[in-house]
Amino acid sequence: MMKTTLTQLTLAVLLALGLSACGGGSETMAADAASTLAAGAGTGASTGPRAKALSAALAAPAAATAAVDATEAARQLMDFAEVTFPGYFPPHPATLSAEPFSFRYYPDTGAYLGVVTAAGTPYVHNGIYVMGGPFGAAPVLVGQVTDFITPVANYSLALSADRTPVQQGSTATLKATLTRQNGFTGPVQLVLDGLPAGVTSNVITIPAGSSTADIRLSAQTSAPHSLPTVARLRAVNGSDVLHQAVTVTVRGAPGDIDTSFGGGVNITPVGYEDYANAAAVQADGKVIVAGSSTMPTGTFVSLVRYRRDGGLDTSFGTDGKVVTQVGTRSDAAAAIAVQPDGKIVIAGASDQLTSGLDFLVLRYNADGSLDAGFGSGGKVTTAMSGDTDRAWAVAIQADGKIVVAGESNSGSTSGIDFALARYNSNGTLDAGFGSGGKVITPLKSNTGRDSIYALALATVAGEQRILAVGGDGDFQAARYLPDGSLDAGFGNGGKVMALFTSSIGGARGVTLLPGGQAVLAGAINNDFAAAQLTANGTLDTAFGNGGKFVQGVVPTNWDSATAVVRQADGKLVLGGWAYSGNSSAGDFAALRLLPNGTLDASFGTGGIVIHPTAAGTKGDQAHGLVLQADERVPTVRAIQAGEANGSNHDFSLIRLWL
Repeated sequence: MMKTTLTQLTLAVLLALGLSACGGGSETMAADAASTLAAGAGTGASTGPRAKALSAALAAPAAATAAVDATEAARQLMDFAEVTFPGYFPPHPATLSAEPFSFRYYPDTGAYLGVVTAAGTPYVHNGIYVMGGPFGAAPVLVGQVTDFITPVANYSLALSADRTPVQQGSTATLKATLTRQNGFTGPVQLVLDGLPAGVTSNVITIPAGSSTADIRLSAQTSAPHSLPTVARLRAVNGSDVLHQAVTVTVRGAPGDIDTSFGGGVNITPVGYEDYANAAAVQADGKVIVAGSSTMPTGTFVSLVRYRRDGGLDTSFGTDGKVVTQVGTRSDAAAAIAVQPDGKIVIAGASDQLTSGLDFLVLRYNADGSLDAGFGSGGKVTTAMSGDTDRAWAVAIQADGKIVVAGESNSGSTSGIDFALARYNSNGTLDAGFGSGGKVITPLKSNTGRDSIYALALATVAGEQRILAVGGDGDFQAARYLPDGSLDAGFGNGGKVMALFTSSIGGARGVTLLPGGQAVLAGAINNDFAAAQLTANGTLDTAFGNGGKFVQGVVPTNWDSATAVVRQADGKLVLGGWAYSGNSSAGDFAALRLLPNGTLDASFGTGGIVIHPTAAGTKGDQAHGLVLQADERVPTVRAIQAGEANGSNHDFSLIRLWL
């Protein structure tokens, strides 16, 4: 049972302490926290001014102690703290134990909350300790469990899930299971408070002698998309109140723009003219977009980082933006990858004057500064030939080596060819790959154009092999062994050509399947297209029409897929652009395929969505597409990045519900 007056007073004291705390909190492993708490207990750590202030606030008669297991009482206390003080203890980390403590660590705030569950130790039995974050580096004893709650011994409650999304105009159901204890047989009422706007729940009673009930959450059709919202479930029987946190999120239908992501459409000007070519998601959910921006002295590489739920991440670069000049006239980023250590790798092209356009590779630290341990001050340029070279794709191998791929102009010998370079983790060329770290592969005869636009690292026979896809006129692919030689077990001598026997189109993205297949996506005859290859490079006839799929997003105009991602359920999302109506002004576009290569009718309208991000009839085009997981909902959504034409072209970013 909650002690209302005491809780309000304690909250005021905690807020005062949080504002005045000068400690920065601990970043140690959670297991080390118990040792730190133990070291401070009984040594004066709980006798400072903050502890005394809390002691005064807690100077109220303690409630009668219920016959509740100490670990269960600690869990109830920590659940209560999360519901009552979510700013300090955001739900819901795991409960850990290290004698004599039961405790939780809250990485978002740096705070630890622990309860002493064993008697006969130097620590206060049932004592509550806080430390880290706003509470400072030393542990503080803030009272005992019964100063805050009366542990409920008559029953406990479990939900089928502690997080659930509910779609606009729909209902989600949680099953509540009541475990009765100590002979209790009475009714228990379940009430949910603090739900997102537009969401209601039924108020139900689990009758005497019963143990289960369904909690139905209903979202109005007009309910706004919400960020994950922690609601409070109360299980009430007379003076006994059990509190449990449940996270509820209002979501849109598959294919809808998520308006909880920075308002829906995130437009970001960087320079005079800005073009976003690629996107990546960090482990913390933040989104990085890379491309080029025209500045007063030339066109340079530009990056923008967004917070997990949209809006610029001001901890990155300058107010969320980074602009990097490499050459004297023109630089552009075409691809991006994030290393496991959080460093950011960019691939593109730089005009080096005497050698023309060359491969460009940049590596940044997590804060947006260039990584001085890579190349020359974080920058590497590589001339693949004596003519024009452009990198369009990048991948990070398991051993940390960096593969960059694109095109190189071999002139009258073979035209524009597939080109790859592999770099060691310090930015030097890997001499064990190809010739001095470089590989150039002609696919078409004579002087045709062969360009790599996407890479995937396929594990074959226990080793990572490099799958490169692209083409100009039709889909092309080549697979390479770790040393850079063509993989003879793929296609025809390592190459796959003319999948659609087309002269207009090419592959722009690739994703791998668990069975070793690969799905290539792009355009054929100015329509969205995809092809699924078996592990040996032949068309997989279980997909689409003989292994191929072609769909006009706008049947009377041009459209193109520029990227593809695979959901955990096997569905494929192709993202790109479409010219709407009879104009040449593009819009963001996407479609979703079932695993068998047919349109998924549950996505958008008949499997297709078109989303203008520029005002009126002005053009916008999407290039990057990446999945963003969110354990808070839980869900996975798709991020599309490109540019929108306002008074000038600016970075444009949206998030789609899947």
